[in-house]
Amino acid sequence: MRTMGNAFVACGIIYTIDEYSPVKTRINFAYDTKTRRTWNPNIEFTNQYCYNSMVNYNPREKVLYAWDAKRQVTYSLTFDEQS
Repeated sequence: MRTMGNAFVACGIIYTIDEYSPVKTRINFAYDTKTRRTWNPNIEFTNQYCYNSMVNYNPREKVLYAWDAKRQVTYSLTFDEQS
């Protein structure tokens, strides 16, 4: 069974985060809106303050912004080139 605690869109791909409250969770699903391909990226994600209520990607800054237990946190992202 797949759970989804949050989601964000980056570079035309929808990513979902498994859970919003444990400190350690995973990005467990990706959907490419152009190719319609789905996969499990299985990327570790940290909810630093244990209550992540919003995640949004800023493509200009290449930063993921999150609202976690009344605190704004940021995650710098690096994307691998796909062949």
